Amino acid sequence: MNLREKYRPSTLDDLVDCEDFIKSAKTWDLESCPNNMLFVGSPGVGKTSAAYALTKDMMGEYFDPMNFIVTNGSDDRGIDYIRQLKSLSRQKGLGVARRVILLDEADNFTAPAQKALRQIMEESHQSTIFILTANDIGPIHDAIRDRCLTYHFKPIHYNSEQAMKRLGTIIEQEGMPKEWLDSLPNLIKFTNGSLRQVMDVIDSLPRKPDALLEHLKRDMNYLNKAALNLMGNDFPTVTAYLTQALEAGQSRIGVLRGLRHRAKPLMASEDDWHNFMLTYGEFILLATQWPDDDVSFVEYFIAKMKKNMEK
Repeated sequence: MNLREKYRPSTLDDLVDCEDFIKSAKTWDLESCPNNMLFVGSPGVGKTSAAYALTKDMMGEYFDPMNFIVTNGSDDRGIDYIRQLKSLSRQKGLGVARRVILLDEADNFTAPAQKALRQIMEESHQSTIFILTANDIGPIHDAIRDRCLTYHFKPIHYNSEQAMKRLGTIIEQEGMPKEWLDSLPNLIKFTNGSLRQVMDVIDSLPRKPDALLEHLKRDMNYLNKAALNLMGNDFPTVTAYLTQALEAGQSRIGVLRGLRHRAKPLMASEDDWHNFMLTYGEFILLATQWPDDDVSFVEYFIAKMKKNMEK
């Protein structure tokens, strides 16, 4: 079992840095919980974990796949699947007042699917609580937003006391080198505050005292080389280094930010910088919405960068 699953929050008290949500959620039971909720934030910031923790706390011993139904909008995003939820949402849970249906990555649902979902949400509030998660609130139709209590989940800050305490506990319990603790703030920065990616990185490293520091130095080296090759218009090499940085565990947003910080001092003219920022701004917004893999994201970014910088 990987670390992210082994240490997935089991209760609201296990969540990190989402005080507004926790404060409200601790006052709810299955009868008083809002009928529909929308959790918005970039990947890896705890939206799905919050849904699991809330449901476990409310259901207690009755937390069960029959009472907590999970679907992912990336896989089941059409109207046919939403129609299947209609009968499920009207059924009573087993031993509980209401069941919970988690619609993960709901921003991937088609417009007809969202229209059908709106009606289901209106008709099933006595038997079902809907929790939707989304990386980007933009694709969520206004009619769905109006029916949901919305919480925004932010990336973990690099000096978060709660995050450091949580990660420190994991490192201690897993017998990982204590030297890694000093490098955790930089790792949080490089993963753009994604606790999920942080755990994936430390899970992948050999248990050597300098392994995490060497990993971070290698990541910085990828971005340094990417920036230098960008100045030489060697776009295939830039693509290779950015891809390596992503494969090493950095987030898309983290890689783009790292490239921006390194490229700005190297730009020969203000026009070059403006053309760079035209591409950067577009892809920062696109980073959490991109439906394909990291390689295609980087390739499209570089293709657009090349076009803009050659104007």
